[in-house]
Amino acid sequence: MRYSIYPTGFANQTLEIVTSGFGGKARLFVNNQEVTTKKKQPMILRRDDGQEVEAAWKRDLFGIDVPNLVVDGTIIEVTKPLPAVAKIWCFLPLIFIFIGGAIGALIGILTATANVSVFRLPTNIAVKIILTLLISLTGTALLLFLASTLSALLQ
Repeated sequence: MRYSIYPTGFANQTLEIVTSGFGGKARLFVNNQEVTTKKKQPMILRRDDGQEVEAAWKRDLFGIDVPNLVVDGTIIEVTKPLPAVAKIWCFLPLIFIFIGGAIGALIGILTATANVSVFRLPTNIAVKIILTLLISLTGTALLLFLASTLSALLQ
């Protein structure tokens, strides 16, 4: 998904954040050019007045949701945070961590990430709930299938 942001001092430039939607990394584009940086280094952006400022990602929601951007010490909110009820609904599959060990953790994290991605889609809330319910049921079925298959193989 693409999100346009409008930080102070960048009125004559277009700043966009692009995410892959499924737990992928967010990328920053200034005037349709990707801003690259070395790992663990802040990004350097040039304002309209020529001054260089630092920008860095600020992860929220365990790093699963769209990150915010900190430009020159100011937090730019890329998207509105999900409501608490939506967060609980999306993270319900994380129960698999306690039920299924490492395999349950993997399936739970992937399912929760997919649910958050669906809740970021610009569609009707009923469609979002149905899609996330199907994703969660698929994750549950996959966990049960893998658990029973591993149990049968180990006996």
